Amino acid sequence: MMAMAMATGSVLGCRVRCRVAVGCRASLYDVLQVPKNATPVQIKTAYRKLALQHHPDVSSRSDSQEKFIELSKAYEILIDDLTRATYDTHGLESVSDRAGNGAAWDVWNTWDEFKPFKRTSRKGDARASAAARTTADGSALEDKFSTGSTKIAEAQLGDVVEYYLSDAAKAQHQDGRLKGVGLVVSRNIDRGDRHKLPLECVDLVELEPLYKEVDCEEWRADPMEGPAFASMPTLRILRSDYERTPDFWRIHDELSPDCGSPEYAEEVIL
Repeated sequence: MMAMAMATGSVLGCRVRCRVAVGCRASLYDVLQVPKNATPVQIKTAYRKLALQHHPDVSSRSDSQEKFIELSKAYEILIDDLTRATYDTHGLESVSDRAGNGAAWDVWNTWDEFKPFKRTSRKGDARASAAARTTADGSALEDKFSTGSTKIAEAQLGDVVEYYLSDAAKAQHQDGRLKGVGLVVSRNIDRGDRHKLPLECVDLVELEPLYKEVDCEEWRADPMEGPAFASMPTLRILRSDYERTPDFWRIHDELSPDCGSPEYAEEVIL
């Protein structure tokens, strides 16, 4: 009981200090480092980037928890059209109840959105494999490639690959792409019961789709897509390196002409 009381007091203390900190800034737009005319996409992107940097699970700064709550408060107010309009017109006090009681104040629940690699062990294992093989220049993958050869090895857990999109994915996006980029998170060939699978399913792999924003070199887990599946012989392994914090990949190879990232409309992108 004493530990629970201390934890509750700590969070409440952070809330009070956070309100003071936000009040000292020029505006909530400054907190998220976006202009006052920022679109919802820009606000969401800025929040995701900053939250990944400042959450106490990944930041060593002593004020990381206060900073994360401050970011969450600003995001919750500005991402809602009505609350944002009220704030723009009447200031922070006019929306203090909304910010104080909203879901963004639950720090640990909010953080769940930003740690997909902790949600499932397969994705976590894939990231651990990618991190173990990553070097500054991508040389950890050199043994898979030879001069003049695109791919000479089977895709392994944690590899970033090009894969053929399903008919459903192509119909959904209608952007002319035939291939996407994904992270290998499991392989049927590694299953202990693979001998029970139909022969045509043994070489299937599960992929976590990746995407990148325009004019950005960092590929991240696509929050709008579910898992994808592809046959291992159809995959093209891409040389890449992985940054565990804040969970993104840099790809060193040029993508095929028919491969790329999806581009989402502002009303659906996270």
